[in-house]
Amino acid sequence: MRYSITMLLLVLAVMVNAQGTVVRFAYGPFGSMGDAAYVVEKGRIYQACGPFGSKGPCLFVFDEEAVYRSADAFGQRGTGFLRMEGDKVFRCSGAFCTRGACVLQLEKEKVFRADGAFCNKTDGGFVLDGNTVFLGEGPFCNKADAILQVQGEIPMIALLAILGTW
Repeated sequence: MRYSITMLLLVLAVMVNAQGTVVRFAYGPFGSMGDAAYVVEKGRIYQACGPFGSKGPCLFVFDEEAVYRSADAFGQRGTGFLRMEGDKVFRCSGAFCTRGACVLQLEKEKVFRADGAFCNKTDGGFVLDGNTVFLGEGPFCNKADAILQVQGEIPMIALLAILGTW
């Protein structure tokens, strides 16, 4: 009896830690939750399979400052995708993630699209409101419809990598 309770607690602990953060699609002005889109765990971003977010193939591998494309479905690091420098996100290329043109620029809870080597701010991109991501419209990034809802903790670089694909 004692061993079965210990085994049950061990299995429950593994199940709780096995699933990372789930990023779901969201719809409408209030962010109605939809199916799972991505699973983020242990420095990797996976495509979610099914409505509950089981892990599919690995799409991206990330660290504190750079995001790399996955070389295979298991999460081997491939070529560079994005590099974060302060509040700016740049495209990058190659195995060492050589910096290219600017893609996104953060301003508090607003994420603007940006362009060029000097990160010139263009139209609004996204508005971060708690655990929901809304589209941002116009030069002032006014909140529009929701697109994503995050369940759990997610590093900002992982969220920006997901938004960089939109």
